Order: sequence, then structure tokens, then C-alpha cells
Amino acid sequence: MLFRLSIAATVLLSTLMTLSGVKAVAASHPMDGLNSTEIKVGMKVLNRSGLLGSDARLISLDLETPDKVAVLRWRKDPTTKNLPARSARAVIRKNRATIVAVVDLANATLASSNEIKGAQGSVSGSETLKTIEIVISDPGMQAALAQRGMTDLGALFCVPRTVGNFGTRQEREKRLVKADCFDLRDNPDNSFATPIEGLFATVDLDAGEVVEVTDLGVVPIARGRHSLAAEAQPVLRTRGEAPATTREFTVDDSVVRWENWEFHIGWSTHDGLILSDVRYRDADNWRSVLYEGHLSELYVPYMDPTEGWYFRNYFDQGDYGIGTTSSPLVKGADCPDGAAYLSPLSVGATGLPTALVDRICIFERNLGEPTWRHFDMISEALSSRPDRDLVVRFIATIGNYDYLFDWILDAKGRITFRGGATGLDAVKGVPSKSLSDATAAVDTEYGPLIAPWRAGINHDHFFSLRLDVDVDGASNRFVKDELYVEAQPEESKRSSIWRVRERVLASEREARLKINLSKPSLWRVQNPAVRNAVGYPVSYALKPGVNALPLADPSDSPLARASFANHHLWVTPRSADERWAAGEFPNQSEPGQGLPEWTKQDRNIENQDIVLWYTMGFHHVPSSEDWPVYNTGWHSVTLAPYNFFDSNPAIDLPE
Repeated sequence: MLFRLSIAATVLLSTLMTLSGVKAVAASHPMDGLNSTEIKVGMKVLNRSGLLGSDARLISLDLETPDKVAVLRWRKDPTTKNLPARSARAVIRKNRATIVAVVDLANATLASSNEIKGAQGSVSGSETLKTIEIVISDPGMQAALAQRGMTDLGALFCVPRTVGNFGTRQEREKRLVKADCFDLRDNPDNSFATPIEGLFATVDLDAGEVVEVTDLGVVPIARGRHSLAAEAQPVLRTRGEAPATTREFTVDDSVVRWENWEFHIGWSTHDGLILSDVRYRDADNWRSVLYEGHLSELYVPYMDPTEGWYFRNYFDQGDYGIGTTSSPLVKGADCPDGAAYLSPLSVGATGLPTALVDRICIFERNLGEPTWRHFDMISEALSSRPDRDLVVRFIATIGNYDYLFDWILDAKGRITFRGGATGLDAVKGVPSKSLSDATAAVDTEYGPLIAPWRAGINHDHFFSLRLDVDVDGASNRFVKDELYVEAQPEESKRSSIWRVRERVLASEREARLKINLSKPSLWRVQNPAVRNAVGYPVSYALKPGVNALPLADPSDSPLARASFANHHLWVTPRSADERWAAGEFPNQSEPGQGLPEWTKQDRNIENQDIVLWYTMGFHHVPSSEDWPVYNTGWHSVTLAPYNFFDSNPAIDLPE
């Protein structure tokens, strides 16, 4: 069914997409997530095979990524009812082992089942809830909490944190989390406001028991209200007008059409939103730009080496799952009035299909600035075209942080990914109320005091993207345009100029790149077999925004497991089983997995189906303005046409 979206249709669309979770709706696109019938078939096969049961935990059940050649063959004739073969991929924790099983959905059979040696898999939602129960009921934790005056266990919230890999025997042999707790007595609506510092329990998730209680000494619990509720905010402000969302776009099942763009929206437990099959209509020709784009990892290392904090270095996607941690979107706040909402399916705690209501929103916005404009000084003719774009957004709440993920398409032929961070800074409970206190120097050694008795620990955020770029087809090459200074001869009135030298990078090692402001370059994916009107090979350029690199020693254990972040860009030949920058199972992983391991082969990337892996990061030094909530900070990267079109594609925008 085709929905033409408007303000009046928003509620209707949300309801219909939610209802699809209880109907046997057939997939209409090869990259659609599992529908309700497929989830039921997958669960039935897994149960029948003995892979599930009381001794097993289902971590995820998603669509097995379909064969790209088969999808492109289908794309040539999408009217056919025969989609490429569909399979479901399950990750299961059973008998202290992580198992990956693939279910043939058409035949309702188990296609494969393999134990992944040494892999832990993401911490599931059921394990998170079980951990809280285990920690609160542990006598050792209860005694330590009582020493801190915390006897109301009903006002206690505990967080299971992945432990990383620091070479210990426990990390090699057990599935571990370290759980610290928070006092909810004063802030029942702000769970992370009041840490109970210096106390945590190490829990074996497989055994379901506390293996160690670590008590580093009593730090007084800081009482006081730190609410995010509206009544706690100033009342002098007025609510502004919502951005206009008046122009049309359409959603046909999972395919979105706007202006000259058409693309598919997918979803998975591990990745959250997946943008795929992105094409641009140039006159009567549909041209491919991006086959698939999704988050590849989200790495957040904290800079406190003390016993209670050294392990807090998270691979938020691999450790917890971005789709798993998605949260409902607030209409009129997270997304503007007039946005459309989609509710992808997941496997609920009962094993049944469950609609994740309002997890994705789509909206068009007026940016309040010109796409282009010019005033002719001779004729005094003035031309200006207002700028608009289309945003596809979802938000994941991972502990104290909320992450916004935007895919933005515009009339200029560009695709932008924006990653935003908001929510709460992770705070460490300290004795100091202000910098005049005697302990302030020690308390702020690894991060500033951002509120009384709370230090915001310095940390980083690194968003890694996987971009399977197909510029007018899958066979592409990677070009680095190097800007260099050229001295001029004595007879010239100029002493130097800069010029551009095109360099085709042939292998993976050549294409491990860092942004270098002293030696600038332009990075492009080029198709040498297709040329524009003046003869240049068509291409799309990767345009970075503000970025950073890790500052820690590369041998430091967390960074050794996240060494993909040591380069802003990697380029690899596409491989179906290479989807995540730190590997599929970074939880407690050995160093060097993912991109560093794959690129040791130094494979050819010239005239191949290539994938860009781009990481954008920022160093977060907290401040008082971050408390009690951190304002959204955005970071972005853009794919922009470069000789892809014969002229400006936005020239035909209406006045």
C-alpha cells in the first residue's frame, strides 16, 4: 500500500506499521527485515533443533544479509514476485558457548549451526534484567550498601557494564559484567544522577552469580534532586514553532521516495537502521549511489585508570546492540510535527514478533537558507532557491547516553550521516562539593567537577560507518586527489601555487588514511567506466566534518581492540562476512579483530566492489553545562557528487 504522508496521515501510518507486527505480511524488498511469519518460522526451527530452551539465551534473530548479486539481479526487474532466497540469522548463548545459526526460511530448515570459539556476543536484554536481580540479592553487596546507608533496595538501580579484555583468566573463561549501582531515592526519574561510588559486583552471566564484590571504600552518597522533569526547568521560555514539513514524500512498505531519491529502510538488532538500495533519478535514468550504509561500531573509552573505572571502555554496538537499545521517538521533540513513524519488528521476550513502536521517523525540513542564489549586478536579476532536505532518524539509549543517528538526503545529490550524543555524562561520585574543598585536586584528576559531589570523567566517542558505495554500479575504484604546493619559476609573478594530483589507490594498506590538514586531499569513489558530459569519470567524494583520533597509546588494551579508530578511513573489497569494524563479537574480544585483521591481506581495491569504513570521533571534556543533561552534540560526514552529474542537479528547484 502506498502512503502519501502528511500531518493528518502520521498517526494512521504509525498504527498500520505497528499492526504489521501481528500480520503475516510478505517481504516486498530483498533487504526487508524479518516479518512476523518469518520470525515464527525461525523460532520454530531453532526450538525444534534443540538450540533454544531453558539453558539458552537468544541474543538476536535478524535477516541474514542477502547475496548482493542476487539483490542486484532482482533490482533489474523488481516487478517479479520472486525475491532472492531469505534466511534468518540467530546468535545464541548456550552451555557457555556462542552459536550462530542460519535458518532457511523457505524450507523451514536449519541451514547451519556453528560455535564461534572465544566469542561472547552482545549482552541481551534478559541478561541485563537478570544481572540487576542477581546484584541486589547478593549478601555481600547488601552488606556493603548498608555501610553506605543504602538499605532501601527498591530504590536501587544497577548497571551491567562489559569488562573488556585485560588478559585475565576470568575474562578468557567466563562471560562477565561489572555492575555498579545508583541511588534512586531523590531522583526516581533520573537513574544515573546519584552514583554509589567505589562499589561494584563482578557477575558471571552464564552461571548467574556474583563471583566477586569489590569495595574500594565508602564515598558518601550525594543526596539531592536532579530532575529532568519540566517542573524543574525555568518557566520563562516559550515553545517555538515547529519546522515546516509541508512537501510530499512517499513510503511504499519499506521504500521511501522524495524528490529524485529512492531508498530502502531496513532494521536489525545489531545495527538498528540500515539505509540501502539508494538511487538517484537523473532525467529518466535511475543511478545507483549507495548499496548499503549502517553504523559499524560505536566506541566510547573513558580516561580514568582507577580500579572502579579502568574497564569502562565500551563497544556500544557490539557489546549491547544498537537496535536492541533503540527507544521510542517523542513526537514534536525528537522529530517535528508532520513526521512519519515506522515500527520495525523484533523478537520479544516471549519469542514472538514484537513491534518496536515509533523507532524510526522520516521528515522533510526547511533549513532557512538558500540551496543556491545569485544576484546579477548588470541585469539586477536575483535568483534564490530555498534549501530543504529529508531526514531519516532513530535514537538508541545506551546507559546514560542517548545517541541520535540521522541519514539526510538533499536536492544537491548528497547523502549525509550525522551522529549526535546527548543524555547524561557518566559521573563519578566524589567527596568534593566545590573546587575549594581539600579533596578537589584528587577528585578532578581524570575529569572536572560538573556538579556538587560529581566528577564528569573525560572520554571519547567514535562512530564508525560502513558505506558500501556503488557509483553507477558496483565496480569502482578509490581515488585520492592530493593537493600539493608547486614553486614557480623566477620569471613568474607568483612564487608558489597549489595543484591537484589524482592518485588511484590500488590496495587496502594504501587506503588506510588519516585527515591531514597540512597535506590536504580529496577522497573519492570513482567509476572509470562511466563518464559525464565533459569526459570525467563519475564519482562521489567523501567529505569529512570535524574529527579526532584516539590519544591513548595504541597498545592500551581498549584501543588495541578498537584499532580501527586509529585511521579515519579504511577501504576494503566487499566481503559478505565483513560488516563490523571491530568484528562481530567485540565483547571481551582479543585485540586486532575486524579491520586490522582483514586488511593484513592487502587485497586489491581497484575496479572492485569496494566498501568505505569511516570513523568520526570527538574528545569530550565535560563541563557544568553538561549537568543534569548534556545538550546534543553533532558530528557528520557527507557523500557528495563529484563529476557525477553533467551540471548542478539542484538547478531545477522551484522558486
